[in-house]
Amino acid sequence: MKKLFPLLLFVLLSIFSYSQNDNNHFNIYWKNGLIIENADKSFSIKTGGRIQYDVMLINQSDSLEKYFPAYNGSEFRRARLYTKGTLYKNVKFKFQVDFAPGKVVLKDVYIQLVKIPVIGNFRVGHFKEPFGMEMNTSSNFITMMERPLTNRFDFDRSLGFMFYNHLSNKRLSWFAGYFYPDHNNGIYSGNKYDVTFRMFGLPLYHNVNDKYQIIHLGAGYSYQYFDNETKSYKTRPEAHLAPKYLNLTINEPEHCSSFKGEVALVLGSFSFESEYTTTGINVSPTAGYNKNNYTFDSYFATVSLFITGEHKNYNASKGAFSRLSPIKNFGNGGTGAVEIALRYSNINLNNDDISAGEMANITAGLNWYLNPATKFAFNYIHSTVNGFAQIQDIEGSSDIYQMRFQITF
Repeated sequence: MKKLFPLLLFVLLSIFSYSQNDNNHFNIYWKNGLIIENADKSFSIKTGGRIQYDVMLINQSDSLEKYFPAYNGSEFRRARLYTKGTLYKNVKFKFQVDFAPGKVVLKDVYIQLVKIPVIGNFRVGHFKEPFGMEMNTSSNFITMMERPLTNRFDFDRSLGFMFYNHLSNKRLSWFAGYFYPDHNNGIYSGNKYDVTFRMFGLPLYHNVNDKYQIIHLGAGYSYQYFDNETKSYKTRPEAHLAPKYLNLTINEPEHCSSFKGEVALVLGSFSFESEYTTTGINVSPTAGYNKNNYTFDSYFATVSLFITGEHKNYNASKGAFSRLSPIKNFGNGGTGAVEIALRYSNINLNNDDISAGEMANITAGLNWYLNPATKFAFNYIHSTVNGFAQIQDIEGSSDIYQMRFQITF
């Protein structure tokens, strides 16, 4: 990884060399990150990163403590640097790495062609699969500190390629891709693959500050081929340092089909977001189960309100929420933006002779946005568990208090 920074320096020097040779001078300015671009924006570079430092306190029932000892703790949840840009107007790229917790992991690393007739855009590399609004909302901008329980059936970053396009002035968008599950290693060899599709539309899109109104409706589908390799769904409450109470392990899975429905509503300072995901897993006849197909599901609903008058910002290109700017930043008489939120989520990993348990979370959140780059968050999570680790008729609960101190640029 030591070679990455000399490479970035080389790219920057090359752009400056281009500007001198072509008399095409570059501007350097700050806009939620350091940006270097020429007059017609045919060449541009933006660098930035994020720091998320979390603290967690947990108290759980004796029935859970017996099997899953839990401890208070803290961590750097994310510590990332990135550079992204545009070359010759129609080629884009992004390179992002995460240094938490104490190791280097590839995140978004891709090359993209834009403005392709009919098709629109083509992206190849390592990036998020197009499945779900919450997953495709950056961790910088999600309402709660962690994504909901439905995230267990979502798809994070994978190696692959994707086509996508926006229609009717971005009122309708579609994404389709083919991926290899590399688990953030940047390399995959095997027979497994994912084919993932997402589409969303905006029946209402009024993005003027004094009357900000958005209705987002979306759907997703993904086919995963497992090649009979054991698949495990380990699930924790909505706190990254909490124990993984549920563990659904499927032997000899052949493939699965996942469907998702998504809806979001923004009416001024109020917002609502919800998703439902169902996953059907086909297993080999030799796996020893009662049947060949098992279905599991999960859902969540979140409501939030800005008591200081701001509203969530919606990114029509991604079909996701984006950066918030307070009406008046903290300091010099300003208070920043304050958001209160409540979420309910549920995941059910029981079906026929497979009983991996069920979990429900109620999460209350308080977010303080000091400015567009700085956010302090507090979450309280009450998690209830019924059946876990293949043990039946055992119930338990945990109460979790956590805080995040975040800077993103």
